[in-house]
Amino acid sequence: MKWIKQFIRFVVIFLLQILLINNLHISGLCHPYLYIVCLLMMPVTLPNWAELIIGALAGMMMDAFSNSPGVHMAACTLLMFIRPYMIKRMVAESERLTDEIDLSVMSNMTFAIYSAVLILIHHVMVFVLTNWFYNLLFTLGQILVSSTITFGLVFGYVFMRKK
Repeated sequence: MKWIKQFIRFVVIFLLQILLINNLHISGLCHPYLYIVCLLMMPVTLPNWAELIIGALAGMMMDAFSNSPGVHMAACTLLMFIRPYMIKRMVAESERLTDEIDLSVMSNMTFAIYSAVLILIHHVMVFVLTNWFYNLLFTLGQILVSSTITFGLVFGYVFMRKK
């Protein structure tokens, strides 16, 4: 039953990303990616190979709708590759048997650090692959602004779910 709930959450957030958030470009700097909240909150009990495949498929679907060949797929695969190491460092072993990562498993500060690091890694990968450091200051601006807005959206979503 949990898998159905997580799949429905992914579909709803993905549609929100495609239909609404992808059309919110503020001076070319702000490109928030809320869909990665589904990857951040995936069950901890999944094997690493399954996480990598799910991350690659989520990125491939985002690439198909964003006209960005392979950029999101690479970024999501990297995010899902690093995620188990972050969880191992930040979540107590007794808490790693939960169905998903959220504020019931981590404190606010721990979840903020966990999500901020993974969001930053994802966004660095996306914008470096997109811009190839063509304009370094603009690329850094995109990374910082988009990561900050995405972090706010992710933390807001997770915090609202807690209540």
